[in-house]
Amino acid sequence: MLQTPDRVDISKYLDKLRDPVDGGALRLREDGKLEGVTSGAVYGFSGAFPDLRPGRGRRADGGVAEVPNVPAMAHEEVLEHYDDKPCKNYLALDNVPLGRYLRDASYDYLFKDVSFMVEVGSGRGAIARAFQANRNIVPFCVDLAYGSLRHVRQPPLNADGVLGSNLCLPLADGCADLVVSYGVIHHTPDPLRCFMELSRILKPGGRMLFNVYNWDNLYRSLYFFFSPPLKAVRKVFGERLGDLILKFTVYLPYYILLWLVLGLVQGRWTLPPFEEGYEQFGDFFLTPIARFYHANEMKTLADAFGLEVIEQEAGGWPSNGFAHFVWYRKK
Repeated sequence: MLQTPDRVDISKYLDKLRDPVDGGALRLREDGKLEGVTSGAVYGFSGAFPDLRPGRGRRADGGVAEVPNVPAMAHEEVLEHYDDKPCKNYLALDNVPLGRYLRDASYDYLFKDVSFMVEVGSGRGAIARAFQANRNIVPFCVDLAYGSLRHVRQPPLNADGVLGSNLCLPLADGCADLVVSYGVIHHTPDPLRCFMELSRILKPGGRMLFNVYNWDNLYRSLYFFFSPPLKAVRKVFGERLGDLILKFTVYLPYYILLWLVLGLVQGRWTLPPFEEGYEQFGDFFLTPIARFYHANEMKTLADAFGLEVIEQEAGGWPSNGFAHFVWYRKK
């Protein structure tokens, strides 16, 4: 069971945080809550983190301080899924290009002069821990789901962060030297808006590491074949009973396959924890949204948002083509 960590000292980040309602500055009140300087919206904490997610601010009359242009239904579905099933990322740096980026001296230029790094969609903190261990950089972590983000406050990472949406990041324009979005945008209801937000918070000359599912990969076909009937089971029987049915039917062969893949690809021959494996199964087949991208779309995104591609390749199991790995620089 996770220990309850101390609250994030948010006073250190007031110059970088922004009100999701109108993009205005935030101030710290005497009662410890945050308040929008121009909107008047008041935000509390969830666990250790200031809760700057859309719909969490309150007006003076107690009503919800609405955030425009955030699709609530799809947004809430994604939030609930990753609150309940924070994805266990079985990351092995030797098997993805990220390992070379973090370890090889030839990529040092990507990490030069980084004083403030933001990871958007931090999940349990697997990527953040990899940056800490290999580049001695601890990112400021942003995630929609508290069930995921709470893990980043645990040692040895002990990261600061905030609950927020990548559709409306509660961060100032041009505040980050380095932005990381690793396996996130493909689970969001408005990926172009998300990419616009990532670009907005990046400093001119800053770098962004971007990772999304590859269209030309077996997983795409598996997702579209298996996901609808699996989700239907949870819809018909309810989430609790539906999960039990799936765990002791279709998940069992997946669990054995996961063990075999981890053994053959990563040399991990110990059976993974049953529930952690089911979380990954949920991320692959029960996630509300999954999108897949062609390689040329990475350049199209750069052109649309004033970025340049400085590194791009596909990687990951199987056949070294599971996802796109792209480094952008803001012009």
